Amino acid sequence: MNSLQRFENFFERLMEGSVGRIFRTPVQPAEIGRRLERAMEGNQLATVDGIVVPNDYVVFLNPEDMVQFADIVPSLCRQMEDWLIDLAEERNYGFIDQVRVQMIGDENVPRRRISVEAHIVELPDYDPIQQEAVQRTEVYRVVERTGNVQPVLLRVAPTSVSPEQVFVIRRQVTTIGRALDNDVVVEVPEVSRHHARLEYVNGQFQIVDLNSTNGTSVNGVRVDRQWVQVGDEILLGTARLTLLPYRGDRRG
Repeated sequence: MNSLQRFENFFERLMEGSVGRIFRTPVQPAEIGRRLERAMEGNQLATVDGIVVPNDYVVFLNPEDMVQFADIVPSLCRQMEDWLIDLAEERNYGFIDQVRVQMIGDENVPRRRISVEAHIVELPDYDPIQQEAVQRTEVYRVVERTGNVQPVLLRVAPTSVSPEQVFVIRRQVTTIGRALDNDVVVEVPEVSRHHARLEYVNGQFQIVDLNSTNGTSVNGVRVDRQWVQVGDEILLGTARLTLLPYRGDRRG
């Protein structure tokens, strides 16, 4: 098993206990890992002692994407640091100081895009505990910036053509449909390309049908716009969605 596979397996294990087997986000952690790897390879420095690679990495995501990882960002950063150390060891690269990975929410980064900066620097005052506190402060800032929504889980029941999916809903407006540009992609033929959206208004969610072909129902009643809460079943065409409580993941 190579380093990237170990990294992907870590993320799967981290999420299994809190949001089910499949956790869909616009940006996948494995892709962040690939970008970090490219940054390492693209910023090498040849020295008399061998190849030195960056030890200080900053991952920039759009806040709307970063907020999906809010509960696990510190754990994710630590795992990415360990992964980079393993990767450097496999390739006989060296560092001049400790490895640090930070994640920052940046409105200038387009949705579903990842930007990485990597530098070879000395970090004489680096303190992992202090760094984790700094990272958590950034997470809180991103959560506030994106609307401070009380998150819920949206479970999409398995069908003959798609497995169960579980999404964390944290945005004030979440689009749902078959097209890949939705926040929640439901790949079921009876679901319209842009079928519905969840809106967070005054502390509550409501589902809004977007003139879909097969309609939207809440607890068996056809609706155009309807308040929904934990426990409600939403039917989009033949796709069954259920709102579930979100308790987060505090194991990091």
